Amino acid sequence: MIVFHIAVLYIIFRYMNCFFDAVRVKKGRDLEAYALYLAAVCLVDMLPAAMPVKFVTDTLFLYLLAQLYHGKQGKKLLAASLIQGMNLFCEALAVYVLYDCKVDGEYGRELYYINFLFMYVCEHVIEKFCIRNIREDASLKHWDLLIFLPVISVSILFVLITFDVENRYIGSAVSAGIICLNLTVFYICDELVGAYIKLKESALVARQLESYSNQLNVVMKSEEKVRGLRHDLKHHLSEILMLADRNRPHEIADYVRNMQADLLSEGEHISSGNADIDSLVNLMLERAKKELGSVRCRVCVPQELDISAFDWNIILGNLMDNAIDAAKRSEDKLLQLKVHYRKGMLFIDIKNSYNGELLKAEDRYLSTKDYDRTDESQVHGLGIRNVRRIVEKYNGSMEISDVDAIFEVRILMYVSIKNDSKKNL
Repeated sequence: MIVFHIAVLYIIFRYMNCFFDAVRVKKGRDLEAYALYLAAVCLVDMLPAAMPVKFVTDTLFLYLLAQLYHGKQGKKLLAASLIQGMNLFCEALAVYVLYDCKVDGEYGRELYYINFLFMYVCEHVIEKFCIRNIREDASLKHWDLLIFLPVISVSILFVLITFDVENRYIGSAVSAGIICLNLTVFYICDELVGAYIKLKESALVARQLESYSNQLNVVMKSEEKVRGLRHDLKHHLSEILMLADRNRPHEIADYVRNMQADLLSEGEHISSGNADIDSLVNLMLERAKKELGSVRCRVCVPQELDISAFDWNIILGNLMDNAIDAAKRSEDKLLQLKVHYRKGMLFIDIKNSYNGELLKAEDRYLSTKDYDRTDESQVHGLGIRNVRRIVEKYNGSMEISDVDAIFEVRILMYVSIKNDSKKNL
């Protein structure tokens, strides 16, 4: 019996990996949690209790086990209910396939084999086809609505058992039908989640195209001004020479400053040479200049950093969106951005003022907009989870702090230069 419980524990572990990101779980804690769960289940199984009581107890244990992972509480309850329900459906199907509904009788060892086989097949189908996108915490807002599916299914199964349906074909058909129903509904939900994720990615691409369009306009205006300066360069040089002959250094400096100001294109706030970051930051700074009182920016990066425009968009787009939204509601209306690269390390530092109404849950900052306190993706605005994911992709780290009404995000990522990476190949 203990061997069967260990085998089921393996199925439960695979189920949990379908629903949650196991990478964020501290090493060692998962072994302790699963060992405690196994001990609790074995202890309850030894007690003389009715099937509904054991079902509720085991579901509660699964819900407590799900606390090991990061995610919404509704999602954790759904995972516990689905896992326990699917295991119960598989057990009922095994009973009806092997026996004439001897619910209260003694079962042979073959029942455990066929039961585990059904559990493994169901989990494998869910893992491969039904839950490919639901692992994302922010993918569905109302996980609790899906809980009704396993709850109603289990209720139907209990009614079937209570009324002593002894026809194995009817029992097998109903049990298999409930399993297929659950798999189908979760497949549809997973497809909807996948469509939602693609919509979010499309929104990022749209903003990326907008930033490129803005940068193209900036470049075109800059080229036009350069052509105008080249046309009048002869006259400018004559004027500078005349001022130099008359020994008027201050007037020469003022004249050169006017030439520099004339060369600056409208909408061009930075010009690092990196087209991906210049286009995005210029677009965000154009908005910040209109809405904030104090905007400072310093960007110094190589032209060919080995980081995609899509990743730039997720990091700077989300963080600067949040910073501008928070700063414009504050009195100081302050925004500072620093991006620089040194010896394989990319540093990003974004500061903004805020109105002093930061919401914090444990070590997480919550958005001051409408939020769900159990949703870990809502940290200082939506999208921070994606930012952290991209930072981890480059083996980096991110720190968030707030001191004296100034919110600050510091990011360190290890990024190579494209030419250097090609040489190493």
